[in-house]
Amino acid sequence: MPQTKYDVVVVGSGAGGATAAYVLVNKGLNVILLEAGRMLDPTKDFRTHTWPYELKYHGKGKPGAYDGLWKINEYTDHLYTNPRTDKYASSPEFHWTRLRAVGGRTNTWGRSCFRHGPMDFKTKSMQGFGEDWPLSYEDLAPYYDKAETLVGISGAPENYFNMPDGKYAAPAHKPRCTELYLKNQAAKIGVPIVLERTAVLNAAYDGRAKCHYCGACGNGCDTRSRFSSLDVIIPKLQTKKNFTLRTHAVAHQVLVDKNGRARGVSFFDANTKQHYEIAAKAVVLAASTVESGRIMLNSKSRFHPNGIGNSSGLIGHYLMDNVKSGGVVGVVPELKNRKVENDDGAGGTHITIPRFNYNRKNDFYGGYFILTGSGFGRGVSRTAGLTGWGAAMKKQIRAEYGSTISLRGYGERWASYDNYFEIDPNNVDAYGIPQVRFHAGDNDNDKKMMADMYGWMEQILQACNAEILPFRKYIEPMGDATHECGSARMGNDPKTSVLNAFNQSHDVKNLFVTDGSCFVSLPGTHGITTWMMALSWRASEYLAEQMKRGEI
Repeated sequence: MPQTKYDVVVVGSGAGGATAAYVLVNKGLNVILLEAGRMLDPTKDFRTHTWPYELKYHGKGKPGAYDGLWKINEYTDHLYTNPRTDKYASSPEFHWTRLRAVGGRTNTWGRSCFRHGPMDFKTKSMQGFGEDWPLSYEDLAPYYDKAETLVGISGAPENYFNMPDGKYAAPAHKPRCTELYLKNQAAKIGVPIVLERTAVLNAAYDGRAKCHYCGACGNGCDTRSRFSSLDVIIPKLQTKKNFTLRTHAVAHQVLVDKNGRARGVSFFDANTKQHYEIAAKAVVLAASTVESGRIMLNSKSRFHPNGIGNSSGLIGHYLMDNVKSGGVVGVVPELKNRKVENDDGAGGTHITIPRFNYNRKNDFYGGYFILTGSGFGRGVSRTAGLTGWGAAMKKQIRAEYGSTISLRGYGERWASYDNYFEIDPNNVDAYGIPQVRFHAGDNDNDKKMMADMYGWMEQILQACNAEILPFRKYIEPMGDATHECGSARMGNDPKTSVLNAFNQSHDVKNLFVTDGSCFVSLPGTHGITTWMMALSWRASEYLAEQMKRGEI
């Protein structure tokens, strides 16, 4: 490989990394983007339109094959890292979902694009718990605008409290019959429902087609109708002469010069296992919250004996993921025996139940939102528990098909030093790189919130006059919501944080981290992808300006 010295090397091609590369390249910098996995061809690599009966296990995969990681199944197991082949330790159980390919987990993400509001950035000063971010919503709002314009979001302004409206490229997807019913019934007990804001196009935009409602977004999209960095950002970058994409590049360490500054990145070729180095004036890590932390902790030198950027000793700590409930399902008599029609829609819900406990007295801190599922697109598996046999049972299934409503809550995780990952001295991956081990679980606040969450989900289904199917009250293992963040938190004090307000290392001024690692809190107000992209955009503009001034 030619020893070109780049202006910036970016590690990771998911939401944070691809956004950073996009901004930096368009600022005129010479950028190389390292991706551990391969390039994907959406028309060949996504099994979006494969019928379940074409697969050995009807799409679900061999029982127990993926250690409970729900995103991995027969449709996606060729994309994700199987935890049984690249093992890691965790106590208590932690679900670490990895997708090594161009685009990362944006290839199969949930696509919700709600903004987080002023209270989410100032948790301590406005809500009385946790810590404030070193920036405000107003600081980030212009970058939300830019990120959302790039993504292409279908949504509608609703002026909901602490959930600012965004930039919408297309109208919101219309609610299904079951969703309208749920909205009307929930309103009777004071529970609000808003339209989903999703990165699935409801109109053609930026050369991309409107969604054709096949309903299988989670398996990958072969029409580019939903956003992924593979489909939207990478093609734009590949037209630029100052951009280089290096696939199969498994990042190992951030390299340092004689002054302890970052001078590039070392990596293994995933195919040959040969070791290479990339020289650059600045390094941007966006390999995912855990992988970026792993790289930093493994980047030890005489300047950084505990890992690069880790003078505070906090890398890996304050790991967060949403507090996620199990599902609660109800069968609604009024929705039985409906005429069957295709209401698959945009691969998920067209509505959501936003956080609604702002003005309520609780015995816990924070709040939560509730995802809904309903309609014919959910299949007949939701009728589990029916009795009978033969024609009588078939009649029941047909009657109840499309009559179920399922609810699942996602709550705020209070950042804790005691939730963390560290380097495991007894485990290395296939390239000899030390692996991580997790020590992260639930606390009393999580459990109190979960009790409230289950109570409200039952009340909502009761308001729908639903027969609630038997369920178990529990909290999913941490990581299961796949919103991991917080392990290299930003802040103003180098002793209590890893990064500053521009995602820049306090210790190493030419090192930036632009994935979820920087998060100070994880509100129970919705997903984090466009939040991450907005932060990455802001950080990358700052980096470009610093380089232009010669300060980096």
